[in-house]
Amino acid sequence: MLIAHSGDKIHHPENTLAAFEAAHGLGACAIATEVQFSQDHTPWCCGGEALEFSPAGISAPLHRLKDRDLRTLPLNTFRQLVDWAHRHRHLEWFVELSTETLQMLGAEEAIRRLRDEIHGSVDNFVLLTSDLRSLRLARSQGFDLVALRVPSVARCLSADVVTLAPDYLFINHTTVDCQELPPGPWQWVVHEINTAQGAVHWRHRGAHHILTGNLPLLMRSREASNVYGI
Repeated sequence: MLIAHSGDKIHHPENTLAAFEAAHGLGACAIATEVQFSQDHTPWCCGGEALEFSPAGISAPLHRLKDRDLRTLPLNTFRQLVDWAHRHRHLEWFVELSTETLQMLGAEEAIRRLRDEIHGSVDNFVLLTSDLRSLRLARSQGFDLVALRVPSVARCLSADVVTLAPDYLFINHTTVDCQELPPGPWQWVVHEINTAQGAVHWRHRGAHHILTGNLPLLMRSREASNVYGI
């Protein structure tokens, strides 16, 4: 499976409905987005540490901005994503909460707010974090699928990760120091791979899925299509 990182961000602003719609139009099976919370504690689709919108005179971390200010920007709330996703239930969503976001709002409150926004089945939503405690909380609050971001292959062999048995493990391809990704009760997602050759290479090394920032290129590639079953 090819996972579109922030949607089709080659042709549209990343983490927006336009980017998600374009990725869907290209035939994506899954999309990954990051969620941050405004000063009003509303979840918004947004990656990175700070917003930079010079025409609007805004340069600040999202958590310092109120909803009324954010609505003037080309951003979408998580609720807008959910409403759109409910019309495309074949898509799988990887929703990431960064360590900073979890610490700022509190893991339990952040996860509860996301669960409330989904207002229905969470079958096609996967919560992604690098924090094991948060993923345990997510499962207790109704998220059936969880994904753990790991800094190294060795981390997946630790007792706490094996006990949690996350459904997916995300890893940066530059940190993999072994020839083949070890099997387990999870599926490996390698990021960020933006070439067809890279996609084929990592499939041979045990990656089940590829997170890509260049979905249009990989969707056009016969090699990538063959190995990821597009």
